[in-house]
Amino acid sequence: MSETIFLSSGRSELVLSGRNGAILGLRFDEKELLVSGTELFTLQFLDRSGEPTLVASSEFSMTQSNGSKLLFSAHSELQNLKVTVNIRGNNGFFHFRFAVEDIPEELVLEWLDGPQPVFGPGRIFWPASEGTEIRDPAARENSPYGRYHPLGFPIRGRSFGCFYPGEAQMQFMAHYDGGFGVYFAAHDPEDGTKAVEFAPAGPDRTRFSLQTFTGCQFGESYRPAFEYVLGGFAGDWIEACDIYRNWIDSRHLPPPKYPAPAWLDDSPVVLIYPVRGTGDDKGELKPNEYFPYSAALPTIRRLSAALESRTMALLMHWEGTAPWAPPYVWPPYGGETLFEEFRDRLHADNNLLGVYCSGTAWTQTSSITDYSREEQYEREGLRRYMMRGPKGEIDAVICNGEKAQRLGYDLCLTEEWSRRTILDELMKLARSGIDYAQFFDQNLGGQSNFCYSHEHRHPPVPGPWQVEAMHSLLAEAADEIAAVNPELVLGCEAAAAQPYLDILQFSDARSVFSYNHGRPVPGYAYVFHDRVSSFLGNQCGISRQLDLLACPENLLYRTAYAFNAGDFLSVVLKDDGHIHWGWVVKWEFPEPDQESVITLIRNLNGFRRRYPGLLRRGRMLRPELKVESEAYRLIFHNRVETVESVFHNRWRSPEGDEGEIVTNFLPREQQVMITPPPGKHFRFDGRECAAATEVTLPPLSAQLFRVI
Repeated sequence: MSETIFLSSGRSELVLSGRNGAILGLRFDEKELLVSGTELFTLQFLDRSGEPTLVASSEFSMTQSNGSKLLFSAHSELQNLKVTVNIRGNNGFFHFRFAVEDIPEELVLEWLDGPQPVFGPGRIFWPASEGTEIRDPAARENSPYGRYHPLGFPIRGRSFGCFYPGEAQMQFMAHYDGGFGVYFAAHDPEDGTKAVEFAPAGPDRTRFSLQTFTGCQFGESYRPAFEYVLGGFAGDWIEACDIYRNWIDSRHLPPPKYPAPAWLDDSPVVLIYPVRGTGDDKGELKPNEYFPYSAALPTIRRLSAALESRTMALLMHWEGTAPWAPPYVWPPYGGETLFEEFRDRLHADNNLLGVYCSGTAWTQTSSITDYSREEQYEREGLRRYMMRGPKGEIDAVICNGEKAQRLGYDLCLTEEWSRRTILDELMKLARSGIDYAQFFDQNLGGQSNFCYSHEHRHPPVPGPWQVEAMHSLLAEAADEIAAVNPELVLGCEAAAAQPYLDILQFSDARSVFSYNHGRPVPGYAYVFHDRVSSFLGNQCGISRQLDLLACPENLLYRTAYAFNAGDFLSVVLKDDGHIHWGWVVKWEFPEPDQESVITLIRNLNGFRRRYPGLLRRGRMLRPELKVESEAYRLIFHNRVETVESVFHNRWRSPEGDEGEIVTNFLPREQQVMITPPPGKHFRFDGRECAAATEVTLPPLSAQLFRVI
């Protein structure tokens, strides 16, 4: 066999190693987009005791047949194991389909990671946290937020932000530099469990990884029906999102299971605050000035008037069990009577009520109060319903530990006891008459966590069954809720991942997590905004990232980012009804300037209501206008980033109306240069401009430009 294999498709050429199939290069319009990789794939097997065996493509003997079919066999230890990789070209892209066969009966294929493209310097679009642009991939390896690890059990203990469908809401990535890029995706209509990751591959080298969990049984061959797609394109993250969105459109995803309630069309501003504690999730959480619940009404009325908007009170630490003690949340702290009185008085003011919960975990004991379910756990033998690791260990993914919020485990969502317990709690919320339940907080993106149990009603390794279990649970919940409270909307922490869009219709966005490794870009909104809604969210963790007082307009910046991404707006309250920087910022910490943030939200939310076709139901497009502005500095605890001092996005309504929105988040006028595309001009504030024009943007406001 020759040293290299050349495959062509449209404007692209793929070069593979004739020895082990590793990707050596990818040329698009004669521009080389990749550097040489070392492997085409890696596999991990588990034996019946949970011990792993890692196998790489270079450990096989490889032969080629039919031009683009690679056969791997004669492994030194797993002598009968065979791997087949079919590669086909289509419209400039290369489609890889794997099959792993003749697996020994004592082994199960846990995951497959392939193909493995490697590239040099440039930027990465990573779909974690609704879209993150990575500008320095190597910086992650020294980050306090964790370096790359292959995904495993427990999820959060090994890796962060890479789980699909979960906090990574899409199953694709892109690398781009100098106007050209590489698109890498799993076009998997089953939306099976994956790590959507980038990993170090040597100095100035990074590889993409779509580590795919099989959901196989012991000895079972793995023949997935989907393909991995690799190809070049011209552009950056927007063009990569276009490619993925075109594939999503071709799938004809189902519409929402039930129509969205009318209140979503009013674009309420979400007011997030606790009824216990002073801005933290740990320690002694005593009732505060917002308890009893109706004590918050003067603050809510004042803010509704100042914002000129309907509002939603979204409560934290309201649970009568213990704060952060899933799965049980009911009754409300202080009793149902106080809670119901608050609900009724909110509704009488034309405002809304929502609650945070803590997802599908199991709490043994609270680390905050003396709450305990240990006796029930032992009496009912509940251990058998908990998620297990490969060796039978049990653990929890998030907020778990003596110095955290609770001690406990995670519930396996294939088990009927787990499902019924969650549904029962959801029905208590539905019957309470509230408008919104973020029940699936900690299930980021709606994710169902890993379970390797040999006794549960699923295969012994993670895989597509997880998505089926979570979606069927959500669908069952939606049916039961609709029968008693059709106005109730369910949501999760982070925007809902693609398989759950039809049910989780309003969720707490987590673009702030993008700052852990890069900066946010609205990739999720670009692909899904016309299908689902998110809101700015509680901005948890922002004080650990940004030096809040060193760049005091940062809350204005984050608010304007969410607005231009099409998200609903929200604020976090501290004492005296003051708007704070975000969640888990102590109340004694100085708050931001109140007048500017209230003015910005009032102006932006008013704009949002004037143009619902664009910002409520619209589809994002690449801007045509060129907008040049001054710079703004975001000052982090570990770095400084220079960003533009305006936000700029283009939208198209379902009726075909188009507009480009430019938002000045600063509390002063700005002069910006607006340049139309060749052969076109733009309309703004009654003026028509056919050439580059300096425009004055009022402070704390959004302006609409029309390209004609």
